[in-house]
Amino acid sequence: MKKIRYIITALLLFVTTLASAQQLLTIDQCRKMALENNKRIAIAGQDKERADLIAGAARTNYLPRLSAEGSALFSHSDTKTSLQIGDLPEVGFDLNMNRIFRADINIEQPIYTGGKITSGYKMSRVGSDIAELNKALTKNEVLVETDNAYWICVQARELQKSALQYKETVEEFYRVVANACEAGMKSQNDLMKVQVQLNQADLQLHRAENGIRISRMNLCNIIGLDLQSEISLSETFMESHVEINPNTNVFSRPEYAMLDKQIELKTHEKQYVRSDFLPQIGVMGSYGYIHGAKFNNEQLFGNKPSFSAMVSIKIPIFHWGEGTKKVRAAEREIKMAQLQRDNLGQKMELELQQAINAYNEAVLEVRLTQKALAQSEENLRVSRDNYDVGMETTSAYLEAQTIWRNSQAEYITAKTKLEVRKTEYLKASGNI
Repeated sequence: MKKIRYIITALLLFVTTLASAQQLLTIDQCRKMALENNKRIAIAGQDKERADLIAGAARTNYLPRLSAEGSALFSHSDTKTSLQIGDLPEVGFDLNMNRIFRADINIEQPIYTGGKITSGYKMSRVGSDIAELNKALTKNEVLVETDNAYWICVQARELQKSALQYKETVEEFYRVVANACEAGMKSQNDLMKVQVQLNQADLQLHRAENGIRISRMNLCNIIGLDLQSEISLSETFMESHVEINPNTNVFSRPEYAMLDKQIELKTHEKQYVRSDFLPQIGVMGSYGYIHGAKFNNEQLFGNKPSFSAMVSIKIPIFHWGEGTKKVRAAEREIKMAQLQRDNLGQKMELELQQAINAYNEAVLEVRLTQKALAQSEENLRVSRDNYDVGMETTSAYLEAQTIWRNSQAEYITAKTKLEVRKTEYLKASGNI
């Protein structure tokens, strides 16, 4: 008796130690870890930062450009000549450009570019908005993936419990039939039937244990843990339901907003194309110094820096209709973007309706499988009572066990499906 107590105490200590070594996770914790560690979200975040930097760079086109420029010329040739005009005495020219050094500071400022700078900046801002929406879309997809993996893991755990309970039931029945065989009250054939059922129960339990292992590894991969991490889940299936809003639409989904942004982007692209065929006005100032050029041993440009300014105007006149054709092509791209939004928007509406139907069907399936499970439990109880008084055959009772086991599995699967369909509806309605 003492030995049994020692064994039980040791088992309890082992289970307690194992439980404490495992990381207990709720679904909210898994969601948070997935959002923090998922590589797809990290990539989307980098893309958003890249888009913001591009927008910042585009904004600088409004500002003056300051640059410095320098050059040096070395030559071994001198230009010497003379000039005589009429009766005037001959005058010699000695142009020495052997060593010339030049340095300038230039400043450029666009005045009017036909809207190219403004449209370019607006395009970059729309690109940043699209990157932000893509990041939100990626988060939604990761949340759906996380929820699905979490509830599959819960399902595997519940199926293992069910398989273990089923095996214990079959084992207990096997002992009853074996004792009856020894007493000559049952045939060996009856015992073999129970043995077959017991083998099937062992197989189902083994599959359930493998399911737990694989589902945990999948969840660890999604939330950023090592695949071999020991985790346990705190939740079982929830009883709460979501309210289906009949006025729900897809306009709040990031996918739809991205399609709207594509139309806006194409509109700015049209103005950007048009700007190439509008007047361009800019100013430039230069402050520089040239040293080394000599004329008759005198500095040609003096020893003082000089300032110059220039206004540049470019007016396109004739390009064989190139501008008109490019603008019309840009208009076609706007129309294509609008048609694509309408087409995909209808598909999103269809997806939303399908998600609503799938959720309602899952709710109904849970109710029906729950009712079927209750009926199978009652059937199992009645069949066992009849068997104990000799009014039920071994095969009939084994069939009642199988029906009960299948009903349990179907009920667990239905509850898993309901949790997944709930998340899918929230995503399809833009409320995840």
